[in-house]
Amino acid sequence: MRFGKEITIRAVATWLPPDRQTAEAAVLAGLTTDADAAAAGALEVPVSDGPSGPEMAVRAAHRALAGAGVTPEEIDLVIHAWIHHQGHDFWSPAHYVADQLGASDAVAFGVQQMCHAGAMALHTAAVRLEADPSVRNALVTTGDRFAAPGFDRWRGDYDAVFGDGATAAVVGRSGPGLRILSYALGSAPELESMYRGRDEFSPAPLTHSVPIDARRTKKAFLADGGMARFAEVGPSKVRATLLTALAEAGLAPDDPRIRLATLSRLGPKTLDLLYLPILRDVLKAEVLDLGGRTGHLGGGDAIANLADVRDRRLLAPGEFAIGFSGGGGFTWSCLVVQCVTG
Repeated sequence: MRFGKEITIRAVATWLPPDRQTAEAAVLAGLTTDADAAAAGALEVPVSDGPSGPEMAVRAAHRALAGAGVTPEEIDLVIHAWIHHQGHDFWSPAHYVADQLGASDAVAFGVQQMCHAGAMALHTAAVRLEADPSVRNALVTTGDRFAAPGFDRWRGDYDAVFGDGATAAVVGRSGPGLRILSYALGSAPELESMYRGRDEFSPAPLTHSVPIDARRTKKAFLADGGMARFAEVGPSKVRATLLTALAEAGLAPDDPRIRLATLSRLGPKTLDLLYLPILRDVLKAEVLDLGGRTGHLGGGDAIANLADVRDRRLLAPGEFAIGFSGGGGFTWSCLVVQCVTG
């Protein structure tokens, strides 16, 4: 989708718990192996000693609101995204975030789309602002805590280690920040069984295993020939989504103003299989690896990447960045933003 009303990410923020668990310490503790730690691609991950995903999301939101100079009363839409347990079994974490911030008149709802959840929430907020002039500002948050016994952050999946933390973005109209030029989506629902495998539908959470074991479902997916199909479909969807986003933004792939590209914070094998060859073939921009000190933040990678780009001042005014995201199901998205000053 091409955006024509100067929809702008006015501020982005990440909140990470102060405690860290290094890959070296995890190996020594028997939580993972040297090989699996290397495959995960992170030297360390943040670990929450108590705050839940929604509680961390509130902390990230306070930072983003302060950065944007926007009060909670000026937020008309709150979208919270997550992939794992939010601290309660039967409730709305999005409404909790809105209430804790004091955004009492905001419409609040959640997005749960595996690891693409945060990117999908950001896309949804931008589309709503583009379409509905009554929405002044939207707040997007993500938050996840991958704690035992429900989740094994080091062994729960292949080629990834899951870090605890939260992100937030304030999206509005005009002003300084990261202006959204386009946001393209791609999908392959035929691959949904990668995270279902051959498991029967269960009556309650954690029925099949404690902790969650995505490696089991992927083994079944592989045995059923799914990985071959994934290797065929995935790269074609990645290329098509990238080219669509560039075309909708009115940019040539070799435009020198495209300064950088970011990806989900996954291990090198996944990035090399699915993303890096295509992005390096199509773009001349640098592809950044930003997950070495966080690991995979669940649905938060897309916004965390934008926060790092802003905090490190990696874009000069007028330059563009590409934000590529993906998540099980499968869904991919490509965001094109431009750094603008007020």
